[in-house]
Amino acid sequence: MKSIRTIILCGLLPLALAAGSVQAQGIGRAGTYVMPPNYSMMMDKLTPEQRTQAIGIQQKMMQMEMEYQDTMAQMEMKHSHEMMAMQNQLLDLFKGR
Repeated sequence: MKSIRTIILCGLLPLALAAGSVQAQGIGRAGTYVMPPNYSMMMDKLTPEQRTQAIGIQQKMMQMEMEYQDTMAQMEMKHSHEMMAMQNQLLDLFKGR
């Protein structure tokens, strides 16, 4: 029984590693959009109107990413502050104050 489990584990390990390393086209490891390597060639094929639209979309994406990062930083700071306050309350409780 133990050897069967080992064989199954050895068979599934490469599959799990391969599945974990597969990425969607254009999506980076952090889940953020990554420009394709032939991006400049793709932009050259666009009409000026489409190019303007593409640049506008990219700017919106960058703005959303910056807002997200800012919000996450604020939430992390708030969380840390509240956790420290609760730890201090616990410490005071244990000291008998």
